[in-house]
Amino acid sequence: MRLAQSTVVASLNPADQRDLVESVREVIRSSPLVRPRTPNGLPMRVRVTSAGRLGWVGDGVYRYTDRDSRGKPWPEMPDSWREIAERASGPYPWDSAIVNWYDPDASLGWHSDQSEVDRTLPIVTISLGDSCSWAVRLDEDSPISRTRLETGDVTLLAGPTRMALHTVERIIPAPLFSPLGGTRGRISITIRVAGVPGMDQPSSK
Repeated sequence: MRLAQSTVVASLNPADQRDLVESVREVIRSSPLVRPRTPNGLPMRVRVTSAGRLGWVGDGVYRYTDRDSRGKPWPEMPDSWREIAERASGPYPWDSAIVNWYDPDASLGWHSDQSEVDRTLPIVTISLGDSCSWAVRLDEDSPISRTRLETGDVTLLAGPTRMALHTVERIIPAPLFSPLGGTRGRISITIRVAGVPGMDQPSSK
């Protein structure tokens, strides 16, 4: 099996996808999407919010905080998101879910997830809406592996793939099965353990 395809561990049914979209909208109403900035000051091509005890911010520095860009606590992570993550990888103290909104022309550059306190713990991502080209490589010297992620696909980065480089190369129109109705674009919900229970985290205030 190709590396990228091996990260796809489940596919959610249409009813569950529609429920997830509604829960994402609730999170966005509590903490609106913002466009992060890279360390060199450039705006990213995705818009982002979070749910859970900790959320991810990019304001020139990539980090997790317990407050959003307005200085307010992040909304609670919906139980259904935790349940999907646990089905994909087992029970962990999930404390952060990053929501990315991809416009039809958006992409996400090559990176590995390194801002977490414990980088051995798994990362689970749910895809909703348009499809995308998903590429993975174990390191910069490894060959690139690609697959197409469809709406409802659940991916897992764990074990040998936990620190793999990965990218969303482009969004692929797939309106027929999209739970977003007539709206083009893609939502990803990435669930992880950003810190550890009881530890202090820097605040964005």
